Amino acid sequence: MTFVSLAQASRRLGIDAKTLRRWLADAPLPRLRHPHDGRKKGVSSEQLHLLARLHQRSLAPLPQEPPAPEASEVPELSAALLELPERLGALQAQIAALQQQVADLTRLITQHGPGPAIPLAPTQQTRTAKPSSKSAQVLPRVEYGPEGRYVVICPKQGLLPLEPDTPEWFAWLAAQSSFRFVGKLGRLTAHHEWRVPRGAWRAHRHIRNHSYTLRLAPTQDLTMAVLEQAAALQAHLT
Repeated sequence: MTFVSLAQASRRLGIDAKTLRRWLADAPLPRLRHPHDGRKKGVSSEQLHLLARLHQRSLAPLPQEPPAPEASEVPELSAALLELPERLGALQAQIAALQQQVADLTRLITQHGPGPAIPLAPTQQTRTAKPSSKSAQVLPRVEYGPEGRYVVICPKQGLLPLEPDTPEWFAWLAAQSSFRFVGKLGRLTAHHEWRVPRGAWRAHRHIRNHSYTLRLAPTQDLTMAVLEQAAALQAHLT
């Protein structure tokens, strides 16, 4: 069994240490102690490859250490030069992680809708939403809970037994005019464009005295992935 430190495992997977600990807990996989130094924690090479398969990650190669020069031929290298292989390995891991994120985002955009959602220019108060006779309204709430799953909370009925991206979910959407979404990467308010025949939705956020609008998808295509993508895009506006 080959021992791999947590720092090396994070670099090879292209993730931070916090994400690595969460992946180990979800698997679940125990952290191992170094065979010669009990203070050091890590994983085995088998666990590392298992995590890479579970999360569809390609492992960055470990930097190859140059052979130690003979004292009589090469002068002693400075500490900064000795750290170069490790820094190069970290850069390679970051590049691999960025490439994976770009591939995931491209696949997500291809699967949902004809094109990526593009934020419109800041506008004043929009008139697209269906007017409501109530001056104050508590909206239903869809959020990603601490248990690691999405929940739907209705102001009148409380927690609803709905699973996202199911026929029950889309039937519930068809009966709504708006709702609040709190996802993993951001939040937004979704409004149903009742004047559009196909029943499209749009996201809305009010930031620094400006209203930002983002086109989402028709009711039958409004999945959690589409909402998460829109929330992440709007989070960059803050």
